[in-house]
Amino acid sequence: MYNNDVDRNTQGDAPLPDRVILLTGAERLPRDLSAFCAENEKDVCVIRYRVERVGDTNGVNGMNDADGDLCIVRSVQGCGLVPRGEERLPMRECCVTCAIKSDAERMVVGLGKAIRRCGVRSGVTFVVALPIGLQAFPIARYMEDCFAFADDIGSHGEVVPTPRVSSVVSTVDEVGLRACLFDDAPFSVRADGDGDVDEPIDDGRSVGEIQATLLREADRLLVVSVGSGETYVDCGLTWMEELIAQIRGGEDMSVERACDADWGVIAGGRYDADAEQQRLDALTLHAECGEASRVHEPVRLMCTSDGFESTMVHSARPIHPGRLSALLAGFGESGSAARVHIRGHFTVPTRPFSVFVWDGGPGGVSIEELDNADGDLPCMTVLQVVSENHTDIPLQLEWLLLTDEEMRVPAASWFDQTDEFTLWSVSGSR
Repeated sequence: MYNNDVDRNTQGDAPLPDRVILLTGAERLPRDLSAFCAENEKDVCVIRYRVERVGDTNGVNGMNDADGDLCIVRSVQGCGLVPRGEERLPMRECCVTCAIKSDAERMVVGLGKAIRRCGVRSGVTFVVALPIGLQAFPIARYMEDCFAFADDIGSHGEVVPTPRVSSVVSTVDEVGLRACLFDDAPFSVRADGDGDVDEPIDDGRSVGEIQATLLREADRLLVVSVGSGETYVDCGLTWMEELIAQIRGGEDMSVERACDADWGVIAGGRYDADAEQQRLDALTLHAECGEASRVHEPVRLMCTSDGFESTMVHSARPIHPGRLSALLAGFGESGSAARVHIRGHFTVPTRPFSVFVWDGGPGGVSIEELDNADGDLPCMTVLQVVSENHTDIPLQLEWLLLTDEEMRVPAASWFDQTDEFTLWSVSGSR
């Protein structure tokens, strides 16, 4: 039974709101196959977006100019609508996210009204398939804000409920998830046009960072199997669910195969922007381990040749800035943290009114300083390491914690520190 049929039985003839599902993915095929499954569902309309770089007309398909302008390409399919082909939309000096969020909101409202004029009252599910690697969070929040202030009066004075965002759904390849999640290669969004032309659009983050971010922001995951090879062994979804829970800081998510997805059930949910923002913020990472103390108890899962390790370092003690400087320098020289996710937050004695957020993925380390003069932020060390294989990085992070002797050092004595991390935090530049 479709979710819309359930709504009809419970609400009679009352008009139902249109629902929006935002579909993301770090790889093209899983996203496209999931969108294809949605197209075949009743009362589902799929709006696809991709990005092209339009250069001069001398190259293949006019896309050889690396300095050409970006444009958004949109297509619509489903709900009995007559396909209009692709439409190219100029960026008008805004980013990809801003261009898509305003167009998607306008399309959902406009198409919803058009479909209702044809006599459909049951509510339409709009699946908005975003360009590869693009985050859904800012788009979902924008659409929710717009819908909150939308006019709910329809034609002939009929009250029509405003649309709502139901879910953010990410897609992955079951075979290639591990490789993608720990890939430290630079990520680039590639155009999905016809032919063999792939125009890279630099993002600045690694493939693994993009994949982890999309897993954290989603409330559902659809899995497809597009990989092949003799080394592939189907271990079911349990192993994948455990890995994703660790990437999400211990929080589970709904995982199912795209071919089995009930889009009516997904559309029946309600998007929670606050919960999504917490999952994306490394400052909210915590450990339920009672009294704060050093913790090094790896969580290991093995799936034939695949496996990973997750470890939490949780302590009330600050981190020694000098040893942190040495560790970061070692990461850069040896590349030992290249294929590791490290997230969390910590304090240092040289900056007593600051909290530092560590949010690093394969190929990159990002540490941000936050003002904690009011004492509202958590003043402890909570760092989580998720790696594709066993690593001694958690032990190195424990080595950063102040010793008993260092904990007894007068606070003023720390102001003589001249290590690189202290100099960076004082000057604000690296």
